[in-house]
Amino acid sequence: MPILYVYPKKGEFFRFPLKKKKISVGRSADNDISIHDPFSSGHHALIYPSETGYVVRDNNSKNGTFLNGNKISSETELNKGDEILIGSTRIIFNKELSTNVEVTDGPSSSANINTIMHLEEILKKPDISTTIKAAAKPFDIERIKSEHRSFSAISEVSKALILHMPLNELLEHIMDLIMENLPMDRGIMMLKEGNPAQLISKVVRINNKKLLNRKIKVSQSIINMAVNKHSAVLASDVQADPRFKAQESIIKLNIHSAMCVPLWNNKEIIGIIYSDRISILEKFSDEDLRLLTLLSNLAAVKIENAKLIDQSIEKEKMEKELSLASQIQKDFLPKENPSCKNFEIAGNNIPCYQVGGDYYDFISIDASRLGIIVADVSGKGVSASLLMASLRAALHSDIHPQYKLEKMAAKLNDFVHRSSSINSFITFFFCEFDKKSGELRYINAGHNPPLIFDKKGKIHRLESCGLCLGMFPSQVYEARKVTLNAGDTAVIFTDGITESRNKENKDFEEGGLIKAIRKHSKLSAQKLLEKIYEELDSFTSGTDQMDDMTLVIIKRVS
Repeated sequence: MPILYVYPKKGEFFRFPLKKKKISVGRSADNDISIHDPFSSGHHALIYPSETGYVVRDNNSKNGTFLNGNKISSETELNKGDEILIGSTRIIFNKELSTNVEVTDGPSSSANINTIMHLEEILKKPDISTTIKAAAKPFDIERIKSEHRSFSAISEVSKALILHMPLNELLEHIMDLIMENLPMDRGIMMLKEGNPAQLISKVVRINNKKLLNRKIKVSQSIINMAVNKHSAVLASDVQADPRFKAQESIIKLNIHSAMCVPLWNNKEIIGIIYSDRISILEKFSDEDLRLLTLLSNLAAVKIENAKLIDQSIEKEKMEKELSLASQIQKDFLPKENPSCKNFEIAGNNIPCYQVGGDYYDFISIDASRLGIIVADVSGKGVSASLLMASLRAALHSDIHPQYKLEKMAAKLNDFVHRSSSINSFITFFFCEFDKKSGELRYINAGHNPPLIFDKKGKIHRLESCGLCLGMFPSQVYEARKVTLNAGDTAVIFTDGITESRNKENKDFEEGGLIKAIRKHSKLSAQKLLEKIYEELDSFTSGTDQMDDMTLVIIKRVS
């Protein structure tokens, strides 16, 4: 049975066995896992079974849910050892941390620290010189040896970090390299993660076996000094420093020497590396501090590059998936316009992104009736397209010769209400078109009123007769009728048409649509549709498309 290992920022960790059911995590007491975390929302995230294992999903939390340092935006599969960050609480999936790190509060004074070096002092000044003056004094020999040691270590680490590897592997590799070149009892790498950003331990290395499986308490004040002052900090005799005398972790473990350096990627501090010596009698030196800082800077740049490469790979993967989703969505839409004696019918959809929330369709009800649908899901992108696909599936399953329009609309409303979040809804226009008489029996659920133009140019609007689908359960919808006579044109559209904006931030509006229809009213339905899009393109020239755009035109020619 998989287990969640929960590590609060303060206090003891605990285990939570997963029993093939959905569990909620958050600050409220009614969650399955209740965490006392000020940065957690009341019902922050959900973890539940999938076909292949378990997944995690953010529950519209204020600060977001992070998996392995990346903010998730949808249902995400969990693998052994994956780390979920909720506020400042860490949750490890099916793997216990061998050593837990806790950052402890301490005094803010910075007095009596043995060495503080600002990053610029170490990174910008030429600490390693390749030129040896002939007239070197005796004490310069030690400096030359130290510089040679630093140069060799940096060269070795640089070569070892040339090849790209996944971020988690890279972090482990970096700490191994640092400990090989700089002896220490314990080393910890912490990276900034979450919102608000906080330092989370990512790699812990312990050379002294007596210290294994013991919680490591790292002073908050030494971290603050390193991060806030952009400085490398060395305390060569921690117990003699009054700044640390109150630290229980220091006293109990008899730490002789400790260093804390920022991970600086030449743009920002992304974390820290902390190291200490307990059993090693030789204290860290200023040269050790310089070396650890140089190695940390090299590591930070590599970490940043690895993140960019991983993001690029993930982006490419997402683009491929979106391209596939886009093709699937296109396959959902009509392949061709329906052929109908005495009538011309044309439809088209232009998504704002690769996938969208607009939907139109032509569904045959029987030999004499055709269902014509135009709908608009609130929002844009993947989430809207998924809800649109669900609506289409439900609609196709409900349409048959004996169906009842009013009952179908009420059923769809309840389906959308059950299947979507509280802020999701669908504007929906459905008309049952009689191909012989030209009668449109319709329901308008909060959609933009379609326009009917008679042969004299007079306009009739098919106003809403009910709320948008999914806003409230158990809604009643009333069907209405209108008949298309010879020369009449019906134009059904989504708000992406009328709300398109130009460079002056003005909307195309219904007036722009009416003007375009009247200007090209003599054309066929298909040509009229194309001309409307051309007018839109001219109006919005030089601006980005803001929303999905859908048009359906029904024209009675005789």
